[in-house]
Parts: sequence; structure tokens; C-alpha cells
Amino acid sequence: MLFRINEIGLYQENKKDIIKFNDAINFISGDSKTGKTAIGEIIDYCLGSSKQTISKGKIVNEIDIFSINLTIDTYNIVIARNKFDADNFDGKKHLFLSEIDDKFSLSSIDISWFYKNQSSYMTKDDFLELEIIKYFPSFPPKTRMYGKEMVRPTIRNMPPFMFQTQDIIKNKTQLFYQTNRGNKLKGIKRDFELFLGLVDFSVYTLINRKNELIKEIKKIKNLKSLYEEELKNEYSNLKSHYFRLFSHLNKNIDIETIKIEDLKNVDYLKQFHIEYNIDSDIIKQIDLVETKANNQSRIVEQLKIEYSNIKNQIKHIDTAQNSLQQFIGSSEYNSHCPLCNSSMENKFKKFNQAKKKIKEEGNFLNHYNMDILREKEIESKEKLGIEKKKLLQINESLSSLKNDVDVVKDMESKKNILAETKGRIKQTIEQIKKYEKNIEKKDRLEELEKELEDIEQELKKINIKKKRQEAEYLIGAYATEVLKKLPFDKHDYGNPNLKFDIKDINMYQQGLKDVYYLSDLGSAENHLSFHLATFLGLHKYILNSETSILPSLIFLDQPSQVYFPKEEDFKNSTGDIKAVENIYKTIISFINDWNDSSMFSKVQIIMVDHFYTVEKWFQEYLVEPRWEKEKNLGLIKDGNV
Repeated sequence: MLFRINEIGLYQENKKDIIKFNDAINFISGDSKTGKTAIGEIIDYCLGSSKQTISKGKIVNEIDIFSINLTIDTYNIVIARNKFDADNFDGKKHLFLSEIDDKFSLSSIDISWFYKNQSSYMTKDDFLELEIIKYFPSFPPKTRMYGKEMVRPTIRNMPPFMFQTQDIIKNKTQLFYQTNRGNKLKGIKRDFELFLGLVDFSVYTLINRKNELIKEIKKIKNLKSLYEEELKNEYSNLKSHYFRLFSHLNKNIDIETIKIEDLKNVDYLKQFHIEYNIDSDIIKQIDLVETKANNQSRIVEQLKIEYSNIKNQIKHIDTAQNSLQQFIGSSEYNSHCPLCNSSMENKFKKFNQAKKKIKEEGNFLNHYNMDILREKEIESKEKLGIEKKKLLQINESLSSLKNDVDVVKDMESKKNILAETKGRIKQTIEQIKKYEKNIEKKDRLEELEKELEDIEQELKKINIKKKRQEAEYLIGAYATEVLKKLPFDKHDYGNPNLKFDIKDINMYQQGLKDVYYLSDLGSAENHLSFHLATFLGLHKYILNSETSILPSLIFLDQPSQVYFPKEEDFKNSTGDIKAVENIYKTIISFINDWNDSSMFSKVQIIMVDHFYTVEKWFQEYLVEPRWEKEKNLGLIKDGNV
């Protein structure tokens, strides 16, 4: 969509600095610390960035109001923002937005204009969620669904596709601005297909609802599994508490004979009253439980022996089979004496008879039914596990009783213990009911799964995959067209053949044998060309799309740094000036060709750099005379920034 920065205005109480831009191609050249990078930072700041994006220094210290005059399709608007920590309408929480006519210029006003139009100030949230979105088709108003606000796109996820900042433009690992932050990248990916025009908001809503459902269903299933495990533990705890209660009440009741439904019933608990007195024989109960624990321990030890014997049998049979196989497998021997060469055949008869017998025994071992032993091993292991668990439960009960011996000295103490035990039983019952209730959320799960199925069927009709593939092909093809004109190491990576991935928002070079992502490429020159080709290819797609709502604005911050790492390199002509000229001429050629052939929009590109030449091809796009510190020229015209 058409998105053009007409002017940037910086206002102080008695001063203003205005920069006017061309509709298409713009160069700003200047020394370091003259405010070149701040151009992009001011645009981003006026588009509602959450932080103070303008670098600290003279600009931030002196400027009271930052503003941009821009055109969005058929609308002309002024967006302004006070300094971040201003006393009134601070930029941290407020922005200014006002529609203007096409003849308006920031040069015709001063800072008082903003004071007179204070009603046009609004909170940053209202700016992002209610006002600026009016100028972007497909952006919906605030809406609620399923009792909560629907997921909505935000223009704050657009800057990655507008700005190639100084630290990004030759970056080896990061292709787009702001995509190195996890939560930010998640939102950018979520909104990207809407921005490209592949889906409208109704489909966007379906996709996001689908993602929410997948998460919610997974959460319910995971919790169900967790609750089932916890429920088993609580059942075991409940029985342990009842066992303790029965022991204190001298009730000879086998806990395993009581239905679990009765144990969970609080009314069942009411029948157990404190009927014993100070003479209650808890020691006798401990003796009985200790006897039970000893018996159970013997059972466990016996099962351990049985399990070990079975494993040893299996091991011995395996060893015997292996040894026998090796022995009977050797059939060569010398039947003559190595000294006198006399025959020893007769002496080998007994050996051969023994070998024959061993073979017969080997056949028996080979046909021994190992399956039976393996089956016994599994059964023995399972039985051992069950009996171990019983022993653990008995020991826990025994431990509880022993802890009570010193406490139960009078009736009040006994009452307290019983009250505590009953309290734990009630608490456990409540926890069991809670887990059972959560496990029984079957209807909710089925409801969500049915909704997910319906959404997936609806999305299949739309065939987003086909639209995505077509867009990926075009963006890759456009980017390849650009890369062919830029410096690129074809010997190592093959002829330019770029492929774009919309889901991951990434580009890669498809070689003859390998795939090369940005991080796989060597040399800063290759990285720069990869960035430029990707960005320009994406913007050609935006330009040709009737439905894309991404702004057709490109900001490039110092591409020449690959060839002039330091400002002195440019001034001393120690860098590759010719390479920089060729890159800029390539960019200009593509932008002009695309804009001339576009029916829907125009790309505006703003390039800031140390680079400068007096040649016509550069001068005709130069927005202002070169910013030089010695002449006090810069974004603020009276000195360095």
C-alpha cells in the first residue's frame, strides 16, 4: 500500500528543522553524528514504538516535538510525539494524530500549532488500537470472542519490513529488524500473512483461534494425565489415613475390603467415634503392624530371590548355548602325532563320541523354551513390584503409629490425633474430588476438539497453502532478480536462486547441492547483498499486490559500511567506492523500473550514508546538501547531534 513520508519536523520553542522527501528515491549523506540514523528512529518513534528509539544526544535533549507528515493511500496525516519524558502529553504514553490536506507543510507551522490542537493528542494505546488502524484496510476494531478480546494485528509488527538499520543491514544472523526478540518475533509471524494480503481478518481470526484451541486441548490432555497420576497417589494416601484412624480406634478392619466410594464419603467417616480411653493399647497395634511388616518383608525377599534365579537361569542358558555353539562349531583337528607322524585316530574315538553326546545335549538346550522363562521373569517382576508397594504402605503406617506413641499420653492428645487424622481424610477426599472433576472434563475437551475440526475444515476451503506458495515463489523470484545484479559469491554458493519462507519469515539460497541461509554465507559483502535482495524482493511483491497492507517504505542505514567500515575510509578513498556506486545504481534502477510499471502504489526509499558523489545520478536524489560537522550542518542545522 502507498505509504510515503513527505516531511519530518523537529520542533523547539523558538526553532524548527524540517526535512522534505521525494516521493520515490531519497539520499541523505553526511558525517558521523550528524543525525542520519535518527531519521529512521524518528519515523519509528512517531509510529508508536514502545521505547525511546531515538539515540540519546543533542536531538533527544533539545527537541520538544518530533513529527512526520505522511500519506497513506488517499489520506494525508500528521503524526507527532513529544519527547519521551515531557511534562505534558509525554511521549511515553501519548501521540498526536491529525488529518491534513495535501497542500499542508510542516514548514508552515511552529510548535504552537500542536498546543492549539491538543484535542488531537491521545494515549498510545488508543493511537495503536483505534486511530492509526483506520488508515489500514483489514485492521478490525476491538472485538470480543469467547469472553475475551480477540487477537488483533498491530502496526508495531510492520517496522521489520520497513527498516534495515545500521546494525541489521549486514548482519550475519538476523535478516529483519526486531526479529531477535522471542515474543516480538511471535507476533510478527502471526501478523505477516495478513500484512501480505494472503488472508483477511476473518481468516486471520480463524487461524489464531485454531492455534489457541491446539494449545488449550494440549493443556487439558496434559493436565488430565497429571491428575490421573495424582489421583492414584491420593487414593493411596486416603487408605493410609484410614489405616491410621482404625489403628487408633482399635478397629480390626481390612482397608482393602472397603469400597473406594465409601472411603470417599464423608458420611462414612462420621460413624467412627472416639470410644477408647487412656488405656488404649497402641503398643499392641504397633506389634501387630510390625509383625505384618516382617511377614511382608519376607515375601518381598523371597520374590527377589525367585526373580534373581529366573534371570540367572536365562543368563546361564544363553552362556551355555554360546559356548556350546563355539565348541561344536570347530570340526578341524590333526589326527597324527606332530612329532612322529603316527596315527592317533583310535584315541579320538572317545572324543568324537563325547562330541556327539554334547551335540545331542546342545539340541536339547537349543529347543528349550526360553519364552516360558521370559514370561516367568515378567510375572515375577510385576509381582515383586506389587508386594514392594504393599510393604512400603505398611511401613508408612507403622512409622505413623510409632510417631504417635509418645504423643498419646492422655485423652486430649488422643482426641487431637484423631481429629487431625479425620481432617487429613477430609482434605484428601476434597483433593480426590477436585482431581476427579478435572479428569471428567470430557465434554469440554470434546467441545474444543469439535470446534478445532470445524475450523480446520473451513480453512481447507480457503486453501491458504496455495496462496502462501505463490507468494513465496514471487518474493523469491523478485529477490533473485535483484541478487543477480549485486556482488555475490557464485563460485561458493551457486547462481542466485533465492527462496522465501513465509512461516519463518526467512530467505535462503538454493544451491545445486546445498541450501544456504544467511548465517551460512561468508563475507560481509555477501551478507549485504542478501539483505538488500531480500528486502527489495519483498517490496516488489508488496508493490504488485492489491491486497497487501505493508507500507511501501524502505529505510536503509549506511549500506556502504561493508566497504567503508570507518568514516575516514570514505574520506581517504581507501574503500571500494566503485562497488558502492554500483550497489546504489542497482537499487535506483530497480526502484524506478518498479514504480514506473506499478498500478497500485509506489516504493519510497530513504538511504542515509557517509557516501557522497557529485555525479548527477546521485545529486538528483539528494534531499539536502551533505551534512558536515565542520559546517554545523545536520538534522539539527546548528551543530552536531
